[in-house]
Amino acid sequence: MTPDVAQVIREGLTLDADQRAQVVQALLDSLREDAQDRNTVEEWRSEILLRLGEIRTNAVEAVNADEHYARLRASLSA
Repeated sequence: MTPDVAQVIREGLTLDADQRAQVVQALLDSLREDAQDRNTVEEWRSEILLRLGEIRTNAVEAVNADEHYARLRASLSA
């Protein structure tokens, strides 16, 4: 434990129970956010590699985005 961490803990222990609960909640929330960010990045990376593989092996047909949106607009206005 670094001196800075020890100091934060010492100061945190001087807080009343409600204040400590708020600090704990904020720290736990930050850990969840970090974990979600890492999971999201990994999930997107996997999805990108899957789609790239499908394009490279011609398992799917690549579609021009402009053409796709034009067809989509036409179908919505029909």
